[in-house]
Amino acid sequence: MKIFQFHNSPIVNPARFREMYEHNHTSVFRYIYGLTGGPQAEVEDLTAETFLRAWKARHRFEGDTDSVIGWLIQIAKRLVIDDYRRSLQATNKLVAEPQTESTPEQTAMANEQREHLFNLLTDLPDEQREIITLRYLLGWRVNEIAKYIGMTENNVSVTIHRTLSKLREKWGQNKAESLTMDFAQEEKIS
Repeated sequence: MKIFQFHNSPIVNPARFREMYEHNHTSVFRYIYGLTGGPQAEVEDLTAETFLRAWKARHRFEGDTDSVIGWLIQIAKRLVIDDYRRSLQATNKLVAEPQTESTPEQTAMANEQREHLFNLLTDLPDEQREIITLRYLLGWRVNEIAKYIGMTENNVSVTIHRTLSKLREKWGQNKAESLTMDFAQEEKIS
């Protein structure tokens, strides 16, 4: 006698899972990138592993299509933590942006600024980095972040405001230090 199980999961069907993948792939990639900073190949591997684990667990997913992204982010977060524990080193390389027509100097400055920004982000406590990643890389609203993290909306807003203020302050300090070093280098050359 065969027992049939009916699954309420909206992603059990391979075609529906594929749609879910196409809709959420970029968000999961950006989330992982925001937490790790790259390199791109590792972010792609972790993104692929996230969807592989989701595929294997799709029968256990309970929720509607709107809650799928939260489930995927949880899987991705655990993978990032596991990967970090295995490697015991954080990487500061950034994913290369598509090249636009710019001078080598502009490209070098843009790369330097992106690396500097990522270094500032990696210095943040984990919770602040995750909130900033969810807000600005994934475009989540404050209420979505609050629900996902288990904080009040007000706490999330205050955390975002304080973190951005801290990042602006550090950005300015480091730019001033960089300019001082550049001028010192030019004085030595002259």
